[in-house]
Amino acid sequence: MLGEEVAAVVQLRAGAEAGAEELRAHVGRSLAAFKVPAHVLVREEPLPRNATGKVLKRELRGEMGGGPGVSGG
Repeated sequence: MLGEEVAAVVQLRAGAEAGAEELRAHVGRSLAAFKVPAHVLVREEPLPRNATGKVLKRELRGEMGGGPGVSGG
């Protein structure tokens, strides 16, 4: 879909420290520029999951602002 931006929601391991720009730089070394997330949200709490363990992307989109321009599918 045209006009969407790549976003990432990251849960760091216990004791790990990294900021959004550091994560973008890290993935930028391996990915094409258009694949590097424009927005990074670092969470301390676990990612929301359903009963079968799949990540609930709709909830994450809501946390990121959820409107047009936030990709995640």
